[in-house]
Amino acid sequence: MKKISKKPKNLLQYIFLILLMTVTTYLVASTLDINILSDILKVIDYKYIAVGFLLMISYIILEGYILRVIINSIHGAKTKFLGYKVGILGLYYNLVTPMASGSQPMQVYELSKSNISASKAVAVVSNKTVIYQIMVTLYCIFLMAFNVDVLKSTLKPVLTFIAMGMSLNIVTLCFGFFIVYRPTQTKKFVHFIFNLLSKIKFLKFLDNKRPKVNSFIDEYNFSIKSFIKDKKALFKSTLLTIVQLTIYFSIAFCIYKALRLSGASYFYMLSLQVFLYMAVSAMPTPGNVGANEIAFFTIFGGIFSKAIIGYSVFLYGIFVYYFILIVCGLFTILSQGNVFRKIRLWLRFAKYKMNTATSK
Repeated sequence: MKKISKKPKNLLQYIFLILLMTVTTYLVASTLDINILSDILKVIDYKYIAVGFLLMISYIILEGYILRVIINSIHGAKTKFLGYKVGILGLYYNLVTPMASGSQPMQVYELSKSNISASKAVAVVSNKTVIYQIMVTLYCIFLMAFNVDVLKSTLKPVLTFIAMGMSLNIVTLCFGFFIVYRPTQTKKFVHFIFNLLSKIKFLKFLDNKRPKVNSFIDEYNFSIKSFIKDKKALFKSTLLTIVQLTIYFSIAFCIYKALRLSGASYFYMLSLQVFLYMAVSAMPTPGNVGANEIAFFTIFGGIFSKAIIGYSVFLYGIFVYYFILIVCGLFTILSQGNVFRKIRLWLRFAKYKMNTATSK
């Protein structure tokens, strides 16, 4: 059986994404009450819409800045814009690949193109991912402790999905912990699992993956341990990640206030959005398209009335998906085409010509 080449794979991936977006748009559109659209446009508080977009811009900028801190720590040389470029690239591929599977390889590739060794590139991406996963898991655990009654009553229909998301994160982090502190035992455990699975006919290919697994464990172990030594960079990136998460999880409150609703506190709205994030985190769709919207209907159904919940979902999708997709997508296309490099060269040339003319 012939392997599918990269281009057809990418084409199928984007077709699937477009199909998901079409179905999701239909589901959301079917809940929109067109009769009250004019009233919604009149009553909406555009100040909070603007705040929402500013928050998402801040979220994107922080993604790049955190990566810059980690790159400077591991690479040992100061970089100006590489962190932002790699961060935006990662956000884009997070949204267009299932389970965000394409973001990390693309980030490693981009770092390698910038004369950063493969081991250091893996270290940068691994540390960024680990910090984010630890913080988002602790964030959710903290909020769950304050919302036990809500989880048992209002959010009971999605509690299983929240638990699945939490379990996946915790298992991943535990596996990472064992790689760092018990690498030899981790290799033995993985080889034991491979021995069992390779007995199944269509999984025999796993026998050939052992060297790659060993290499991954060694690189992961080295990258985490080396970064932990830089306490200042670790503290700074951790603190900024908490700020970044808080910014992202404030979008639901902005939508709530934009529709001039009251009664629910900022803390409560933030908690619900965190639970929404965790509920869909295990879903394999690119950018959680479809899952985000369906979960929003369930989790925020008691906050937004039936007449306006469709508009709430629509706004939520614009903020957390379409805005990031468009901004990061355009940036990625331009950067891959070396447009920014050409602009910088043109500006340098223009500055040189101006200086030459002035000296004459």
